[in-house]
Amino acid sequence: MKQQLTRLFSFKNIIRLALACLIIFGAYKTFFPHKKDIMPVVLLINRYPMTPEDKQFLKNINPYGFLLSIPIHPGLKLPDLKKELEEVLGRKDFLFFIDQEGGAVNRIRHFVDGFDAPAPETFGKLAEKNFDEAVRQAYEYGVRTGKTLKDLTIDVVFAPLAEPSAGPKTHRKSRYFSQNPETAKALADAFAKGLDDGGVTPCYKHFPGAPTETDPHQTQQEITDSLDTLRARGVKPFEEAARWNCLMTALAVYPAVDKDTTSIFSPAFYRFLRKEIPYQGLIIPDALNMEAAEGADITTIGARMNKALEAGADVVMPFFPFSSSPQWMEEQLRQIRTPQIKRFQKKVHLLKRRN
Repeated sequence: MKQQLTRLFSFKNIIRLALACLIIFGAYKTFFPHKKDIMPVVLLINRYPMTPEDKQFLKNINPYGFLLSIPIHPGLKLPDLKKELEEVLGRKDFLFFIDQEGGAVNRIRHFVDGFDAPAPETFGKLAEKNFDEAVRQAYEYGVRTGKTLKDLTIDVVFAPLAEPSAGPKTHRKSRYFSQNPETAKALADAFAKGLDDGGVTPCYKHFPGAPTETDPHQTQQEITDSLDTLRARGVKPFEEAARWNCLMTALAVYPAVDKDTTSIFSPAFYRFLRKEIPYQGLIIPDALNMEAAEGADITTIGARMNKALEAGADVVMPFFPFSSSPQWMEEQLRQIRTPQIKRFQKKVHLLKRRN
């Protein structure tokens, strides 16, 4: 027995065993390579055609997806871009996002000439005369929009804008379906169902509503509604968002929830959102370059991203200036801490490309 053990643990046998382990490990790594973590960010395609530096940056970062049509790249064919990005990233599960509410927010026109996109307010006005007909038309418009976007290879649409307006003086009032929360909810839900049936995923926005007379791109926002008012006007229109696992938050201070902190940087705000709907899907704050997101100093964007993710956001949109260098953008994105990146890996499956 002792001699057998001695032979088994001889120097030559140990070397053979080590070599066998290395071969097995190498084969495992070849056939089951470690997947690179996906960064919880949605980026813009700042330049097109992309430079080698742009492509290396995207490969290094490995983003969750891309928001299209900002900036506008004339002549860009989205299927060609998708194929190119698949080669750059070495994966096919990234997502294409787009803003497409209708009216003033009509990004489809950058890819499809003459696409008819009525403003949400159009359906609200019709609902005052014929509610059922307005719901039907909102749904059909959603189907038409969804089919068009799917043909363009879009995956997720930042719509419907489900929040009710604040009245006649609301900034860009035509973006809102209605001042009445029940009407806004019914039309938003119909439009979202149409988008889904058309082949794309709707992403409700901007929870729990921040309609004011000023533009959040240019001014800080404070919504002084009580908790009861927020629940009645701000939460109810977003209840169906849970069906599609995608929701965009507003950029504002809600003193009834957290009097000191802008919504997207407030852990209390995310707890409120997840409890009140209730909601377990992806939470995406509105663009972090907006004045409402703690000022316009773009040099703080890296800290903003990490702060939002640590508070409870799942994915962020930095909106780097179009002239930003790939090196600077990567420096900002590297400020996102590892725990937030690891946490996101458990949620990347919630939104998927459709066949």
